[in-house]
Amino acid sequence: MAALAATSSATPSLQSALIRNRLDAARREAAQAESTVHELRSQADAAEADLQTRRDKVLSLTNQSSQTDPTYRPQAKALGRIVNLSA
Repeated sequence: MAALAATSSATPSLQSALIRNRLDAARREAAQAESTVHELRSQADAAEADLQTRRDKVLSLTNQSSQTDPTYRPQAKALGRIVNLSA
């Protein structure tokens, strides 16, 4: 009976050690996941900043070309007359 008592008292200790090990592993995994999230957010922020810079460049070049190229100048307003161009 004494052997049975020693076995049963050792079991909770073993179980608690296993639970602690799993808990520690889960904490490490959570910390790694959090680190990954921060890294990905940083990369996304950098990509968004790069995107905005490129959009600004497109807008700047578009404005610049519309000021210097007569093709982009606004057309004269129509006078409201129909013109026969087939003759």
